[in-house]
Amino acid sequence: MKREKGQSLVEVAILFPIMLLLLMGVVDLGRAYYAMVALNDAAEEGALYAAIEPDNLAEIQNRAVHATSGLITFAAADVTRKPTSGFTAGGPVTVTVTYDFELYTPIIQTFFDSGIVTLHGQAVNPIVTP
Repeated sequence: MKREKGQSLVEVAILFPIMLLLLMGVVDLGRAYYAMVALNDAAEEGALYAAIEPDNLAEIQNRAVHATSGLITFAAADVTRKPTSGFTAGGPVTVTVTYDFELYTPIIQTFFDSGIVTLHGQAVNPIVTP
């Protein structure tokens, strides 16, 4: 009985780092999900504007950049539109937003180049006015 006195302390010492890594992984997963939702919302905002004004790339990019709350920030250069020309009424316009997501969990970082994962949000709408 006397030898089992520190058993709980040893078990906690062994399991604590593993539990901490699992918790950090869950936090990273939640952050990545939030980023994906924000990117898809930003792409949808840009695609909604592109359906009306497909030629105005600067305003499409501006709408997409300002559609996020500030926790996810990206530049106008990260917003692309396809097709780039030759717009026809009823044809699709696709807006894609790219974001470099930085992971916080140390072990997961080793699986990706410098701990960065590139996420993409995309939305497609039909062009209303060419």
